[in-house]
Amino acid sequence: MLILYTILVFICLFFWLKTKAFSPKNSAKPVSLSAVVCCKNEEENLPLLLSSIATQIADIEQIIFANDNSTDKTLEILQEFSTKFSNVKIFSTTNFGKKNALKEAMQFAKNEFVVCFDADCILPKNYFAIIKSFLQENQPDLVIGGVKYSLPTTHYSLLTTHYSLLSKIQSLEFASLQVFGAGAALAKMPIMCNGANLAFRREIWQEAENHLVESEISGDDVFLLHYVKKIGGKILFLKSAENFVETFPAKNLKQFFRQRQRWASKSTSYTDWQTIFTAFIVFLLNFEILFSLVAAFFLPFFKIYFLIIFLSKILIDSLLLIPFLKFSKQKNLIKYIPFLSIFYPFYIVFTTFWGIFGKARWK
Repeated sequence: MLILYTILVFICLFFWLKTKAFSPKNSAKPVSLSAVVCCKNEEENLPLLLSSIATQIADIEQIIFANDNSTDKTLEILQEFSTKFSNVKIFSTTNFGKKNALKEAMQFAKNEFVVCFDADCILPKNYFAIIKSFLQENQPDLVIGGVKYSLPTTHYSLLTTHYSLLSKIQSLEFASLQVFGAGAALAKMPIMCNGANLAFRREIWQEAENHLVESEISGDDVFLLHYVKKIGGKILFLKSAENFVETFPAKNLKQFFRQRQRWASKSTSYTDWQTIFTAFIVFLLNFEILFSLVAAFFLPFFKIYFLIIFLSKILIDSLLLIPFLKFSKQKNLIKYIPFLSIFYPFYIVFTTFWGIFGKARWK
């Protein structure tokens, strides 16, 4: 498994290093863009998102907020924001769940391209302008954007040393998913994406709408990616350090594992062989590390075997992670790679089984 994993990592690393960062160009005829945001009980997060939108509101034709039966002040906050800008639309969904909220919101989208991000995000400066320039220049069917974790002190009032370490490990683990997804997309074999920064043609969504696996409570982003890939659509990764959307790590282990369980649960509905193969290799290697660790307590041979594959994986992961962390302005996380390496095998094996056999839910 280590050899296959190494090959996958080096493919991603090669195409990541080979691809130049995108530099926006002024276009005489920019594309038209709608944004869709699904919200459920987001009164704590919305002020940060809305503040980041307000500074660049003139760069987008339409923003649609879908209020998914919130029980807090989410709707009030959105309504107040909409009174300030004519290109903002607010509505409350008739049914429940994020999947449904996205479908209802898409009925109001009227522009050529649509970009999605989450209510607990912060957009970088010139976010809409960069995306529109990339769309205009490349004319893709789907664009995967970068996402990273942020931890502003204004968001978390209570920050202990324990939580600080947990947040950094989460940020690093999330970065590993991002660079794997980015490298694979740049290598023309896209396997994953994140709905916190995803753009696509509106007509592609209309074609794919009935292929997004209704039995899963989430995963429209990945299922849309797989559909576009299946029909031979043009899928690109927008490599720009200035276009990373920021979101927040889970506040505690329970919240973290529930989120990852939800992500893992939808994997049983995947049909894309490259995605399944990659997930299988990652799982088996980490299972092998755990197995050899346990076996080392009983058989001396496995002590050496465990050290070889464990230290080899740290080295291989570092070769991929370090360039990505530097590019995405997360160099402070490099020193936490050993901590993630210890935590990761336990986490990936546990969440895989929990995702397959447990019951996931969205908020």
